[in-house]
Amino acid sequence: MEKNTLEELYRLILERKEHTVEGSYTCSLFAQGKDKILKKFGEEAIEVIIAAKGQGRQRIIEELSDLCYHTLVLMAREDISPDDIYQELNGRSTKD
Repeated sequence: MEKNTLEELYRLILERKEHTVEGSYTCSLFAQGKDKILKKFGEEAIEVIIAAKGQGRQRIIEELSDLCYHTLVLMAREDISPDDIYQELNGRSTKD
């Protein structure tokens, strides 16, 4: 996969936010609302911690991937773009 996959995934998530697709997990998250999205985000964050406590590198990668996906869903829900995050991080790097 290409390094710009996160941006591509974000664009797909935005499409799902605007246009419902039957059987889409992403669409179901948006349909269930902000609380469901936040719940999934929290669950994935906890799963990353558990994986990092001794489940091995591959499991950590899997859980971080889930967390990244749910982070992008939350960002789309709140109309926050990857560029918004990049700008914030760039501002922080000049302070480090």
